Amino acid sequence: MNKLKRLASGALALLLMGLITAPLYAQLPSHLRDYPLTQRKAAGDLVGPMFNGWIGNEDGSVTMIFGFVNRNREEIVDIPLGPNNYIEPAQFDGAQPTHFPVYRRGGFVGIQERGAFAVTVPADMAGTEVVWNLTHAGHSYSIPGRATSTAYEMSREERALGSFTPAIRFDMDGSESTDREGIYAPKITASVGNPVTLTAYAQDRGNRADYDLETLIFPLGTEWILHQGPAKPDFSSEKITGRDRAKDAGEGGINSNDGWTLVTTQATFWEPGDYVVRLRVDNFSAPDSQFDNQCCWSNAYVPVTVTP
Repeated sequence: MNKLKRLASGALALLLMGLITAPLYAQLPSHLRDYPLTQRKAAGDLVGPMFNGWIGNEDGSVTMIFGFVNRNREEIVDIPLGPNNYIEPAQFDGAQPTHFPVYRRGGFVGIQERGAFAVTVPADMAGTEVVWNLTHAGHSYSIPGRATSTAYEMSREERALGSFTPAIRFDMDGSESTDREGIYAPKITASVGNPVTLTAYAQDRGNRADYDLETLIFPLGTEWILHQGPAKPDFSSEKITGRDRAKDAGEGGINSNDGWTLVTTQATFWEPGDYVVRLRVDNFSAPDSQFDNQCCWSNAYVPVTVTP
């Protein structure tokens, strides 16, 4: 009998708590009723900036690396540069993406996109925070990039079995990217509905001669990603993994004698405007490299002006 009384008392207490908390919940502003850990929505959910880490450079400057999370299950979000998508201080504004796809990756990263861009704070601005601000669907978030915690410190040094971030060039005699901040190609002009060729060269820079590995050079993975622009273009070869490139050295898989891989795609734009396409090159096929721990990939960017 005592047990039944205790059960009844517990049920009554839960009922009373529900009666009390329900009105309190209803009194909250709508934006405070939606918590980041609640079930993801198909659309209308938040898009949040993320600070991935920092790298101290030899000249005293600091490179800040950023990514993002789109919590929507279906909605691909575009947030143009401006009051809903800006970086402070203003001198670093404009490097961030405006296009936020939905990702369904496995492992630790899940729905995150890591290392979408980076900015370098010069040595004479040491200690400056770089703050990325995003607003979407009534949710506003600001994430500071700061070089104060060793937990967020990253390295350019070689990995456990000799991997480095790959190299990217748009011209074999031109500048080279080996990091998230990347380089920019000369601007390309295209017109709506007419394919334009995007081309780059990539190289695995691994230093593996001193390691017990059968393979010293690993095939690179590549992905062309809309970074900024009015609407996603169509890519003829949007993504090729290193393993796929090893199986089939077809389009985008031609290797030159000096270890550089020709990377190419046909991009068709359907709306006029100014675009930036990001090329991500990775060596995830190497045993000491993976996306989860931010190793090893590099970015490069192609600005495109599309006319009607």
